[in-house]
Amino acid sequence: MNISDYDNGTDLIGSIRTSDFEALSIPPKRPLWIADLVFYRFNRSVKYGSNGELLITAEITQWNDLWPRLFENLGFLLIYFVSIILNFILFFISLSRAKRSDHRKVQCILANLAASNILLSSGFLIYTYLLDVYYDVDSFNTLLNSNNESKFYSIWPAAKQVIHHVLIDNISLSQSFIILMLSFDRYLSLFEGYKPNIKRTLWKLIPALLPYFFACVIFDLQLMAQLLGDNIAVVIRLAAFMAPIPLSLVFTVCSIVGSFQKSPSTPRRKHNDLSCSIALLIILFFQLIEKFGFFMQLLHENFNFEIVVGNPGGDRTLKYFLGFCYTLSKLLFLLSPLYSCILILLMVRFYQRRMIGGGQKLWRMLRCKSREPLDYNTETMRSIIAEQARQRQMKAFGY
Repeated sequence: MNISDYDNGTDLIGSIRTSDFEALSIPPKRPLWIADLVFYRFNRSVKYGSNGELLITAEITQWNDLWPRLFENLGFLLIYFVSIILNFILFFISLSRAKRSDHRKVQCILANLAASNILLSSGFLIYTYLLDVYYDVDSFNTLLNSNNESKFYSIWPAAKQVIHHVLIDNISLSQSFIILMLSFDRYLSLFEGYKPNIKRTLWKLIPALLPYFFACVIFDLQLMAQLLGDNIAVVIRLAAFMAPIPLSLVFTVCSIVGSFQKSPSTPRRKHNDLSCSIALLIILFFQLIEKFGFFMQLLHENFNFEIVVGNPGGDRTLKYFLGFCYTLSKLLFLLSPLYSCILILLMVRFYQRRMIGGGQKLWRMLRCKSREPLDYNTETMRSIIAEQARQRQMKAFGY
């Protein structure tokens, strides 16, 4: 996958033109959504005929060699793989070593965000490998047609539904809902009656599943298109697509301002809350850019919506600007599971301490360094001080 895949073969801000393709290469049909825009290779030649055989026989040897394509796309594949690993670390740290039978709410939401990032990165990884490395086709539709006579053809439509529609389109929407829940939780933490912990009971898993329920059922594009029609479905989906991030920005700014004005119960809690809100604010900045580019592109593709200035020079400048926004939105979307996880791990105080502690343990293990002998008098005093600090925190949290 190259950067040129994003902007070649397109007119104003990269619209899909059906006249550029052979019979077997089928551009996505309306209504279009994010996966249709991100994973359509405009500049890739069609190598299949109508019978599913190779169209350009002179390129068979080169095309059948996976290694050049693997090395060409290795950067993106590594990004997706590293993103999955880091989000697993974020998920594990968020839910591990909870006191008694409860978790902090903010850590549960961050674990949910990590889970959605893992699913989204998995979709990116599978999609990139299938389209750009193994089959080297311009779209999943072409991949379906090239395997129409295979005895395993029945799995490909289901695979497209899962990878294309669920793992990318719907999970990306659930990611926005989870960020909205996180920002709202940070806003609620400003109030005196806020309880930061939640008991580990089964029915309290329902809030964690709500973002996926809204994205995969309530605002599912295919389901709404069957019930309400394509145009109404796209309008509702666009509203659900755009609304969470601006609302999250409002809640996050309020939480940051309130954190400076409010006297915290403990300095550690203030540092944790403030660092989490600042990391979230940076994530939201990137998300706003991403959502703006996709919003303009989805309007153009589904409703032929165009913005014109009225003179050739202004229209040309606007076209370049929107094209740049669209390309940047795609890159930010593909990198979103990675940068959101890195910002949380590096900026939030709780995760900083856990990462540093884990790194120190790993370094001691690699050096095969034995533990220093304990001074029991010192350790007893430390235990007394730690118990007193714990009692003060429990009283501050209402226990």
